[in-house]
Amino acid sequence: MAGITSERVEFASEGATLRGRLYRPSDPSGTAPVVVMAHGFSVLADWLTDLARDYAEAGFAVLVFDHRNFGRSDGEPRFGFDNLLQLRGYRDAISFVGEQPGINKKKICVFGQSASSLTAQFIGALDARVSAVICHTPVCGNRATKFDENDEKFEWLRENWSSLNLAEYEPRKLPVRFCRLHEGEGQVVVEGGKAVGYATNMKRKYSSDWSNQVFILQRKLPAQVNEQRLPAKHLKVPTLFVIAKDDEVPMCEMATNRRCFDLIDAPKEMVVVEEGHFDLADNDREPYREALAGDLKFLRRVFAGN
Repeated sequence: MAGITSERVEFASEGATLRGRLYRPSDPSGTAPVVVMAHGFSVLADWLTDLARDYAEAGFAVLVFDHRNFGRSDGEPRFGFDNLLQLRGYRDAISFVGEQPGINKKKICVFGQSASSLTAQFIGALDARVSAVICHTPVCGNRATKFDENDEKFEWLRENWSSLNLAEYEPRKLPVRFCRLHEGEGQVVVEGGKAVGYATNMKRKYSSDWSNQVFILQRKLPAQVNEQRLPAKHLKVPTLFVIAKDDEVPMCEMATNRRCFDLIDAPKEMVVVEEGHFDLADNDREPYREALAGDLKFLRRVFAGN
């Protein structure tokens, strides 16, 4: 990775400080397109280090940050997963990176992995500054997911996602466990040995503070930003879905992912990678390399001329 640079950065979001790293490509001339990247359900920004570096090596700037309540970012409760505040975190990350020297603020891609892939779809549909969207192992639901017959819920979100006073809506706090490790209490979100292996390996690889215990925070609102069927049909920017053929996460079912993909009314691409959800996150594995190749091909086409 010789030549790329990175620096720790921080920015304000809804009264908290969010922290991450800004990677820059080895060629400093001109301005670089940028990918704004945040982690999935219970993981951390550090766990995306390999991908951020590979993007930077290919010529793209990358801002990778911890969601509020996770990793190096501020916020309480710790490990509290708040979809709406995460959506606003992406908004504020875009504002921050657009002010940095050497960044082409007219060429901004948002990246989401697993749970954050849904947030990336929402920000791609709601924030006009976004030029492209990449979703790894997208969360689009399963056979029980009911698709809306009208746009009423999405239009409510369009009107309120950024301006609603959240202090008036105290969230419900639901304790869950990411995988079947002994730490924590509550229902297990992802069953199976692959989830346990992924968490164990990444926890060993990175020293940052990780917890199997997560608290889902949800407010009683007319519409939610964890409703999987809402954003896809409203995406109007180039979008890439990277789907794991044997995805073991319940809300990443292949048939429903394809249905969401079909609803996207914009230039779109799909890459289907063999094996499962967590295989895409291991840079020593072929699924990671296939996903990376698809990402870079998509970014070069979308941001041609840079």
